[in-house]
Order: sequence, then structure tokens, then C-alpha cells
Amino acid sequence: MTPPVLPRFEGGQRALIISAALGVVGLAATVLGAFIDVRQALAGYLFGFAYWLSLCLGALLLLASFHASKARWPVVLRRALEVSAATAPLFLVLFVPVALGMRHLYPWAAPSADLGEHTLQVLEHRRLYNNVPFFLVRAALYFVTWGLVGHLLHRWSVRQDATGDLRWTLWQRRLGGGSLPALGLTFSFMTLDWMMSLEATWQSTVYAVHVFSGAFVGALALLIVAGAATRGTQHFGSLMSPGHYHRLGTLLFAFICFWAYIAYSQFMLMWVAALPEEVSWYRVRIEDGWGTVSLLLVLGHFVIPFALLLSRELKARPRVLGAVSLWMLAMHAVDVAWLLFPSLFPEHVVIPWTALTAWVGVGGLSVAAALWRSRGTYPVPVADPYLVHSLQVRPP
Repeated sequence: MTPPVLPRFEGGQRALIISAALGVVGLAATVLGAFIDVRQALAGYLFGFAYWLSLCLGALLLLASFHASKARWPVVLRRALEVSAATAPLFLVLFVPVALGMRHLYPWAAPSADLGEHTLQVLEHRRLYNNVPFFLVRAALYFVTWGLVGHLLHRWSVRQDATGDLRWTLWQRRLGGGSLPALGLTFSFMTLDWMMSLEATWQSTVYAVHVFSGAFVGALALLIVAGAATRGTQHFGSLMSPGHYHRLGTLLFAFICFWAYIAYSQFMLMWVAALPEEVSWYRVRIEDGWGTVSLLLVLGHFVIPFALLLSRELKARPRVLGAVSLWMLAMHAVDVAWLLFPSLFPEHVVIPWTALTAWVGVGGLSVAAALWRSRGTYPVPVADPYLVHSLQVRPP
């Protein structure tokens, strides 16, 4: 079997313009919200930023894992992952509002006497790590790592399309495997810095894994949706076989189970230990309105998709699997909101309207950046030596 001759992707200009326009409008509306209530506006922005960044980093980790494992079957899917991962530099710019407004979000950035003596003592004890200059230095290190790895993996893959040189495959495999420890560490510390530290005294050694598992679910779901949406076009979706969808569906099923296992492990260990500074984090999330959201996550992020993805037939049907994946992208948004908003507004249930405008704003710019990086390149790595193997994938 010979690889198909595909044209370079030169379309998507209209989608790019619409996405960029939605992004600008969404962010402008979020800025207007800051004149009404700056803290709620920043909380909504942090939600939109964290959601789309998790999809970008999930794609980067998935891409690096495929290279590290020398997997052949996902070669057809790889360009979509490369483009998603290569949008990481955009988030450096989008991080600026978080950096400028951090004193409104993080209690350690500007401690108030209202926090109480015990909390102030804890924050003082952690000041060596939780301080503004070191926070910004770590953020810069994270973005340099993500941007460099994502850029090189995409650049080397595109170069191979032009030259056909096999050394680019070797370089990608070496970088993919070699970068995984750095990607894992930066992802973990990012979640601690930008999400977990919203709580003044709470801490968990499982939190980063919880966020990571959700990011992996989101990245897999996005890949499935993109593949299903581009069937019948001259894009990578037209080359995906039922075997690709079956494997992606199986991976999605596995990480949904992993997410549930991690979420339950954290809850069970903290509830059994019954330490006040740990249990309080869960009390907010299982009482009143957030208790309903917690139940929605149990059913919508685990029980329902678990039952559906047990079906072998469903995983081989792109449209149906795409619908399940769209549902998982929505549940991932609920999960991110459940992690962030109760920490920022523990007294009562608050979901700022700026969460929607920021989600549209950051998402619109992210999609526009991905389309821009796609233009002028092939939709699949046409010169990859294992493309033929990927095209021959069949359901197991």
C-alpha cells in the first residue's frame, strides 16, 4: 500500500477569521466584566485559560508519549496533535492577565489580616516558594519548556515532509521520550501554582494527577471530534479507519477510568484522615449547590461514558464516538469549574458570566492559532516511514 498524495492545507481562512473574531469579542467582554467585578472577571478568565491550556498540554503529552513508545498506528493523527501542541506560545501571552491580577486570585500574593492568624502563619511558612517573583520565574520556565518541545516536534515533522529524511523520525522519538520527565514536572508544578494555590492552606499530592487525567481525557476527546468532523474532506479525518477510532475510544475509556480512580482516591484518603484543613476542601464541594455539580461529575464524567464506551460497536462508529467525545469535552469544563470556583468563592455557589466570555475568547484564539499553524502544511506526516503502517490499522 502506497501513501496517499494529499494537498497541503490551504483552507480554513474563513474559520480562522471567525475564530479570531470570537476570541477578540470574548476577551473584550471579559475585560468589560473586570470594570464591574475584577475578581469575578479574573476567576472566569482563569477558568477559560485553564480549560484550553489543559487541552494543549494534553495533546503535547499525548504526542510525546506516542513518540516515546514508538507507536506506529497514530501517525495519521499526529499532525493534529502537533498543531495543537504548537499553540503553547500563545498561552504565554494569554497568561498576562493572570500574572497582573494574581493578587486578586491567590491569597499568598497579598495576604490579608482577614485570613486569620493560623492561615497567615502557614502562608509565611510557604513564602520561600509562594512569592510573586519566583511564581513568575517558574511560569516562564513552564512556557519555555512547553513552547520549545511543541515547536520542535512540529517543525521536525514538517521538515520531514519536505526532505523525506529519516533522521527527523529519530530526532522526534528522542525528544518525545527525553522530554516526558520535564513535561510531567512542569505540568505538575503548573497545577500546584495556578490552581491548587487558590486555597490558602489546602494541599494534596494527588491534585496534579487529577488535573493531568482530565487533560488527557480532553485531548483525546478533542482529537476524536476533530477526526469525525473532517471525514469526507482532504484532512486527516478522511484517512482514519475504524481501527483508529477503536483505539482512540479505548484510550478515552481507559483515562476516564483513571480520572475516576484518582478522584476517588484523593477523596477517600482525605475523608478517612478527617483532617480539618483537608476535609474543608471537599465539604464545600459536596454541600449545597456544588454537591449537585459533584453528582453530575460522578454520573457524567464516569458512569455514563463508562457504560457507553464498553461497546465495541460504538467505538468503531465515528459519529457516535464523536458525540460521546463532545459530551466529555463539556464534562471536562465542568471538572475544571469544580476545581477552581469553590476555592475562589467558598461561601456560596458562584459561576461568573465571564467564565463563558473567557472560554469563548481564549478558545477562539486557540482555534485560530491552530488553524494558522496548519496552513501550508500537509494534514498528515506524508513522509513518515510508518505512515503506511498507520493507514493499514484495523480494529483488533
